[in-house]
Formats: sequence, structure tokens, C-alpha cells
Amino acid sequence: MLPSATGVGALGLCPPGRVTVSRVTSSLKRPLGGCLVCASGLVLVALLAFRVAPVQRLDASVLSRLTVLGGSSPGAFAGFAVDLVDPLPLLAILSLACLLAMRRGRPRRAVAALALVAGANLTTQALKVALAHPRYQSVLGYRQIGSASFPSGHATAAMSMPLAFVLVVPRAWRGGVALFGACLVAIVGCSVVVLHRHYPSDVIGGLLVAAGWFFAVLAGLRMPAAATRQPAGSARRGGGEGRSSR
Repeated sequence: MLPSATGVGALGLCPPGRVTVSRVTSSLKRPLGGCLVCASGLVLVALLAFRVAPVQRLDASVLSRLTVLGGSSPGAFAGFAVDLVDPLPLLAILSLACLLAMRRGRPRRAVAALALVAGANLTTQALKVALAHPRYQSVLGYRQIGSASFPSGHATAAMSMPLAFVLVVPRAWRGGVALFGACLVAIVGCSVVVLHRHYPSDVIGGLLVAAGWFFAVLAGLRMPAAATRQPAGSARRGGGEGRSSR
């Protein structure tokens, strides 16, 4: 008597294609879900920042209260922090991340880090142009924020670099890198507001762009690994068959 479909699955004899598709779907569920959440969050923040008057007033009020003079000590520190994620330092740090990945024999991780940083920052610049819109707020007086400020490029850069390093460093280092990155993001995010360059909503938008690209790149990294990984039982059976044939 031939075994039923349920019995075949229980014996680990499911068709390879079905097993592979199931494994790939399971492996990609979380990163793709994270990417979708970030994209949805970005759309929501943009709608609130551009269309909802109470949120716009709150945005401007927080900006007005946190702004300091550029020549003051807090302003000088904020300027230094923002300069850390300008294009040239960003390229230097990205090169270091790629070199670390290559040194560890992980060329795909190097490409992933490059795709994350380049993709996130180019996306932000494209969104700045596409969403350019004046957001006049009387509380800011003559110091209005430019129309092409959403999302923040500095916030995107500050978020994308630590995430790139999370992709390339050994597993044991990832917690420390993530903690350092969280501190950098907080400092740079506050600094662009303190220097009166961005609304707080611009910063949130930039962080969501970088996080979305991180999850998208992570899904790309997981896809080949999930597709080629064999079930443990299948590998053991294959090994046994190989030994018996010798």
C-alpha cells in the first residue's frame, strides 16, 4: 500500500520543491514584515507631518523649543555630531565596513552593506525632491525650515551606518555595535533639530527609510541560504546512502 500524503510528510519525504518554498517563506517572513512596517510608518509620518495641523504645530513647537544658537557649546557639539555623517566620513566608514566583511570572507555581506547605505541615502534624496512642500509655521517666525527637508538625510546616514556594521561584524559584536549605533542615531537626530535644520518628523522619516532598507537587504541575504539549506534528516539519509554505496 502506498503511504498517504500525510504519511509522506511525516517520514520527511515531501517533494524538495515544496520543502524549499516553505523554508524560504518562513525565513523571509520577518524581514519582509519589518520592511513593510517601516514603509507603512514612513507613509503615516509623512501624512501626519504634511496634512494634520495639530501634528504640524507640535512638530514646530518642539523644534522651536530645542533650537540653540550655533555659537553656543551645545550648538558646537551638535555641529560636530552632524559633520560625522557628512558624505566623506560616510564613504570612509562604509569602506571600512566593506573591508571588514571581505576580511572575514563574506563578500555578500560587503555587497549588502553597500546596498543598504547607498539605497537608503539615495531613497531619502529622491523623497526630498518628490515630497518638497513648504510647511510654514508662524511659531518659527522668519526661521522657516526648507521645503525639501523630509526625510532627514543626516538621520538616514546615521542610522544606515551602524546597521551596515551589524550586517558585517561577528555575531558576538552585534549587541555592542547596535548599542553604539543607537547612541549615534540619538545624538545626530537631536543635533539636526537643535541646529534648526529639520523638524522632528523629518528625523523619524529618515530613520524609517534606513530601517526599511536594512530589512530589505536582510531578506535578500536570507533568501539563497534558506533555499539551499537541507533538512537535517535529509542530510543524514544522504550521508548514509553515500556510505552504503562505498
